[in-house]
Amino acid sequence: MIELMGSPAGQTTGGQVLRGSRTTGHLATLSGPAQRGSKYLLAGFLLAALWLVAPSAGVPAGPTATADTGAEVTLTLLHNNDGESALLEQMNVFGPEGERESVAVGSIAAYKAVVDRETALARSAGNAVINVYAGDAYLAGANLLCGRREGNPLFDAIAQQAIDYDAHVIGNHEFDSGPDLFERFVRALGPHPFLSANLDFAAEPGFGDLIDDDGLISGADLEAPVIGRSMVVDDQPTGARFGLIGATTPSLPQVSVPRGVAVTPDLASTAGAVQAEIDRFLGLGVTKIIFVSHLQSIANDVELVGQLRGVDVAVAGGGGELLTNPEVADSLQVLPGESAEADATYPFEVLDADGRTVYVVTTTGNYRYLGRLDVEFDAAGEVSRVVGEESYPRPVRPADSGSDDGAVAKDVGLVAAVELPLRDCLSELAAVKVASTEVLLEHSREAVRSRETNTANLVVDAFVDSFERHGAANGVPDSAWSNPVIGLQNGGGIRQTGGEFLPVNGSVPGPIYLVGLLDLLPFGNSIVVIPDVSAASLKDAFELSVSRHPEPNGGFLHVAGISVTYDPGREPGSRVRSLTLANGDAIVNAGAVIAEAPRLTVVTNSFVAGGGNGYEMLAEYPGQVQLPVSDFEALLGYLEHLGNVSAGDARYAASGDGRIRFAETPLAPAAVESGQAQEPTPAPSSAVKSDRQDSAPSPGPSNGAQIALAVAIVPLLAVFLIAAAWWIGRPRERPNRGRG
Repeated sequence: MIELMGSPAGQTTGGQVLRGSRTTGHLATLSGPAQRGSKYLLAGFLLAALWLVAPSAGVPAGPTATADTGAEVTLTLLHNNDGESALLEQMNVFGPEGERESVAVGSIAAYKAVVDRETALARSAGNAVINVYAGDAYLAGANLLCGRREGNPLFDAIAQQAIDYDAHVIGNHEFDSGPDLFERFVRALGPHPFLSANLDFAAEPGFGDLIDDDGLISGADLEAPVIGRSMVVDDQPTGARFGLIGATTPSLPQVSVPRGVAVTPDLASTAGAVQAEIDRFLGLGVTKIIFVSHLQSIANDVELVGQLRGVDVAVAGGGGELLTNPEVADSLQVLPGESAEADATYPFEVLDADGRTVYVVTTTGNYRYLGRLDVEFDAAGEVSRVVGEESYPRPVRPADSGSDDGAVAKDVGLVAAVELPLRDCLSELAAVKVASTEVLLEHSREAVRSRETNTANLVVDAFVDSFERHGAANGVPDSAWSNPVIGLQNGGGIRQTGGEFLPVNGSVPGPIYLVGLLDLLPFGNSIVVIPDVSAASLKDAFELSVSRHPEPNGGFLHVAGISVTYDPGREPGSRVRSLTLANGDAIVNAGAVIAEAPRLTVVTNSFVAGGGNGYEMLAEYPGQVQLPVSDFEALLGYLEHLGNVSAGDARYAASGDGRIRFAETPLAPAAVESGQAQEPTPAPSSAVKSDRQDSAPSPGPSNGAQIALAVAIVPLLAVFLIAAAWWIGRPRERPNRGRG
C-alpha cells in the first residue's frame, strides 16, 4: 500500500552593468565619488557614535568574540541555489539525430564531493572559505514525497546537513506546502542559520523559538537552528570576518503559500531592509559584506544591488542562469549538452548606488553546478581583485557518468543515507501504472507558461471531471445552461521535476506511472469550486493571464469548458478578444462582455482560488467550496477512467484542440524566455541600526560621564560630519580594480 500525503541626479546610476573590460583583465576606470574611502570613513564614525551612546541607549555593540585581523585575505565563496530536491543524477542527452549521446550529471552525493574538493583546494591555498545556499532547498514532487512519508526522514535535510554550508537563504519553494513543512525542515537540519532580511515570522507561532532575538546571528558555535536577517561569519584559519545578509523575493505571496509569514512588498522596501543590515555591519566594523538572495531572476538582483551601498559581492538565486568566465575553457565550466547565458559573465559586474563595483554571481540549480568566486580583499576590507583563473562554475559529473572531465567519485555516506533509500521509494512509486498514452504529452516549462499544451488540457479537463464526480455531494449545483462550468489551471502549477513529457522516457505508445503524476502536480493543491463568477471578472482574469506575453508566465491560464482568443498587441484591458463557452455561446465578443452573459462556476486549484499569481478577482468571491480531492488525485482518477490517451482524441493532439488562440496566428507560438525584472524604484534611506541585546557592551565611560562627554562632543561630531560629507562627495579618480 502506497501512502501519499496530500540614482540621485549627478551620480553614477546604480545597477549599471560594467562591460568591455574583461579581455584586459582589469575593470574600466570610472570617475565618480571616492567610495573606497567613504565606506570606511562611515564605518569609523558609526563605531565612534555607537561607543558614545550604546550603553545608555541600550544598543549593544554586537558580536565581539573574534575581531577581524584587518589583514589582506582571499575569500573563496562557494554557492549554489535551487537544488529543488533533485538528489539523484539526471541525464543530459545531446547531439544530432542518429548520433545522440547521454551523460549522467548532478546528484547530491557527487555535488558534496565537488564541494569537499574545492574547499580543500581553497584551504590549501590559505584562503578563507564561505559556502552559501541561495534558496529553494527543496521542491514538491516524488523525491520530497518519499521523505515525507511516515517513518522516512527528510532526505533533503539529511543531504544538506552533510554539506558544510555556512548559511541558507530562504527561497519561495520553501513555502509551497505552507510554513509547517519549512519549520520541520529547519529543525531537521539542526544547528544552522537561515537568513532573510525581509521576512517576518511573527504571525507563525511555530517559529517562535527559531527566531534570533535581534536578527543578527553570530555563526560561531550555534547550538540550535535559527532564523535571522543577517549573520557574522568569522573564518577561524584566516581570522577574517565577513557579514552575510539574506533576502527573499517580494513576490512570495503570489508564487507560494507563506500563510502568516510577511514579506516586503517590492524591491524598494526590500532594499531598505537589506540596507539596514549593511548599516548595522558597518556600525560594528564589519566591512566585507556579502549579499545572498533568492529574487527569482538575476535581473532583479541587478536592480536591487543598484539601490544598495556597501555590498562587495552578491549571490543570486531563483533565476537558474548559467554564467561563465570567458577566460576559462567551456569544457571546465559547462556540462555536456548545455550552454551558458549569452552576454552574462561570471562574475557579473554591477554598480551600486554609490558607483562602487559589486560582483554578482549565480548558477543553475539541481545540484548540477557549484559556483566558486575567489576575490582578494585588501587590508581595508575592499575587493582589490577577482582571481579570474579560479572564478567559474564547477560542473558536477559523477565518476561513472561517461565523462572524465572533472568527474568525481560520489560521497559514499550520502549514497547510503540518501540516494539508495530514495531510489527504493521511487521504484515503489514507479511500479504503479496509471494509464497508457498513444500521444507524447508535453509540459515543458516554456510551453505551459505561454501556450496551450496537451498535458495542460488533460490536467484542467480532470478538474471539470472531478467537479462532475464530487460537486453534487458537496452542495455544488450541477452544470447546466444557466450554470456553465469551466476549469482553470495556472501554468506554474505544472512542473518538470520528472521531465518535460509523459511518458517520462519520451516514447509512445507507453505507460504513465504514478511517479510521473506526482512530479507533474507536486504541490497537493485542493480542487476548489467558485460559484457565481461574472463574465467581467473572468475577462479580468484572462487579461492577467496574457499580460506578460510573450514572456513565460507562471500565471498563464489553461482552460476547459471555454475557449479564449487573445490579441497581445493591444493595450492592457483589451487583449482578450473573445471568450466562448463549450456550447458555442460567447460571453466576450470583440473585446466586450456580452450584456446577457450568464454567471459561471469556476473549478480551479486552491492556489489560484486563493489569489495566487495575482488572481485576486477570483479570491474575492464568497461561497468557495473545497472538494475532497487534490489536483493530483483529480488527474489520477481521470486517467484511470480514460485508461488510454488515444491518438485520435483531438483534445490531446500535439498542439491541443485550439481552446487557447492568439489573434496573430491560429495557434500560439512558443514564447521567448526572458527575465522578470521589476520596474526600478528608488531605495528608501536607511538609518544606522544596531540593536543587539545579547552581547556585552564595549568597555567605555560610566553612564554619567558618558552623558557629559556626549554633550561636549556634539559640536565636534557636527564638524566631523561636515568634513566627512565634503570628503565623500569630492570628485576624484576611482582606483582600478584588477582581475587576474
